[in-house]
Amino acid sequence: MLNQTAPPDQILRRSENMGLSGLLVKAWDGGSSGLFIEQLLQIIKPAHDAGLIVGAWGYSYGNNIAGEVKAMERAYQAGADWLVIDAEDEYEIREGKNKALKLGIEVTRAFGPEAALGYTTFALPQYHETFPYQEFSSFCSVCLPQVYWGLIGMAPEEALAMSLRGLEEFKLPVAPVGQSYGEVTSDEIIRFSQLAMANGLEGISYYNWQHATEAQLNAVGRGAYGKDRCGISRGPASKDGTLEGQRRSKGMWENIFLPWRGLRGRFKKDPPCPSS
Repeated sequence: MLNQTAPPDQILRRSENMGLSGLLVKAWDGGSSGLFIEQLLQIIKPAHDAGLIVGAWGYSYGNNIAGEVKAMERAYQAGADWLVIDAEDEYEIREGKNKALKLGIEVTRAFGPEAALGYTTFALPQYHETFPYQEFSSFCSVCLPQVYWGLIGMAPEEALAMSLRGLEEFKLPVAPVGQSYGEVTSDEIIRFSQLAMANGLEGISYYNWQHATEAQLNAVGRGAYGKDRCGISRGPASKDGTLEGQRRSKGMWENIFLPWRGLRGRFKKDPPCPSS
């Protein structure tokens, strides 16, 4: 939570020093906004004033689709530049595909082409065959796989390469989330950004600020992507399904938010994601 990390002004100063292009703030949990929307409201204006892009993310359980979409609408109305759906175990069931399709229908009905939308989930489709990647990819503009190499038990190189191979069939741009907490080193954090850049990925982020050490935060700031090459714009998509923006941003997840280093670019439905 924001109040467990630092005052907003300190977070914004640190984000600027780290070269981040924005923050991704948790704004809902299922159908509930609660304190999450308050923390988004607390930081969004000063972040925008500081030139940062502000995304909003929330966890989807799929058991209250109408409530979740309303919570997403509140985040967008609060000024979020883009939205990210965090979908995990609750969709890895027999009814998961239908739940994802229903969510997609309701989200499309609510937002049309007006909001940049991503989804974040398991990094390795090879090990999550029942998760509805295809269904989420059908209505989202970008996939943010959670490439937590330390938890997966792989080197960053192996984890990212395997994730990209597994996601390639869904033909969606990929902006992977790296690990910046737990037993990962500064060198691994920096290497992850270099690997993403080498694979031509438009953006990366890291999870999470709240539990990152000082050394891990510093490593995020030293990554390959920079603020002058980043961002996502708020606004409607063009008729061909692309979303306006620039290129190359970097960020970092937190339970409340994730500063971005990496996503400026047009998210397109048609090109396959890069593979190594």
